[in-house]
Amino acid sequence: MSSVHFENVSKHFGNVVALADLDLHVESGEFVSLLGPSGSGKSTTLNLLAGLLDADEGAIRIGERVVNHVSPDKRDIAMVFQSYALYPHMTVFENIAFPLKARRSRVPKKEIEERVTAVGEILGVEALLHRYPKELSGGQQQRVALGRAMVRDPKVFLLDEPLSNLDARLRIRMRRDLKALHDRIASTIIYVTHDQAEALSMSTRIAVFDRGRLQQFGTPFEIYNRPANTFVANFVGEREIVFFEATARVDGDSLAIETEAETLPVAGKLPGAQRLTGHRATFGLRAESLRLADETEGTIPAVVSEVEPAGPDIIVFATTAGGLDLSCRVDGGTAIARGSPVRLAIVPDRLLAFDRETGAAIAVHG
Repeated sequence: MSSVHFENVSKHFGNVVALADLDLHVESGEFVSLLGPSGSGKSTTLNLLAGLLDADEGAIRIGERVVNHVSPDKRDIAMVFQSYALYPHMTVFENIAFPLKARRSRVPKKEIEERVTAVGEILGVEALLHRYPKELSGGQQQRVALGRAMVRDPKVFLLDEPLSNLDARLRIRMRRDLKALHDRIASTIIYVTHDQAEALSMSTRIAVFDRGRLQQFGTPFEIYNRPANTFVANFVGEREIVFFEATARVDGDSLAIETEAETLPVAGKLPGAQRLTGHRATFGLRAESLRLADETEGTIPAVVSEVEPAGPDIIVFATTAGGLDLSCRVDGGTAIARGSPVRLAIVPDRLLAFDRETGAAIAVHG
């Protein structure tokens, strides 16, 4: 395994900036997801690292070696694509063994058998080694594709949306299996996805891209709970975040948010509230940022506009007296109906604030 470093790397396609001044360092043994919408630069980043594209500017390092002008086959990487690309006329054993048999330096037959068997055991396909791809399920085929990459023992694994062809339940299972596999082999993995659930559940760190620029690079906790700007806050999360402009009224560690139509108290202390003094900021509230409350002090009166079952939870949509549409997540056993009056409390640790001009986060959590 090895570290990966992008140093001020840029890539253009004509007048289109696909990637701009990327500075990104992946530690050896990390599982890093490149996350973003279509056209954000994540696949360009992966293809530059793989050697499928040439950088216009900057340096790309694998370990200590600059690989800008190193051919893909000499970079000691292994790539797994969205399509499994298995050879249909070969058995599972032959598919996994193919990279070893294709090497210029001959690998002894006994070593090939040992390595393929070991990889098969790690991936749980040891009983399938004599089957053909058409006899396998989608999840099994994906494991074989991973095995073909693993048998080479590369410095870095590159995974390009490898789970997107699987059904929803199998994707969840494969996310857990991929995480367990990484924990076991401790290899450096760079994983491209547009699915935030994949990135949040598997990654050591996540790099969020938008329009060719890196927006934030941090742990799943940081990306979700401490987004760097409004784009990251809105892109990462099961549902769109509610943004609204307001003025902060600060009294010690207490905070009230004044919109043009109403005042929204924050239920509890916010250690960094003073940083909002005098600011007209953009505030962000997710469903997790609010809770239903019984008490009247420090809460917001609202009327339920919609109730949406979401498995074990219910998403309650409610409109405040000032016309602000909010939502909160409550237990699935809660009895609540459209038109019901409720009181909402803002959870201090879940409140997000951003500079109105730049969209950059204002740190209000200590």
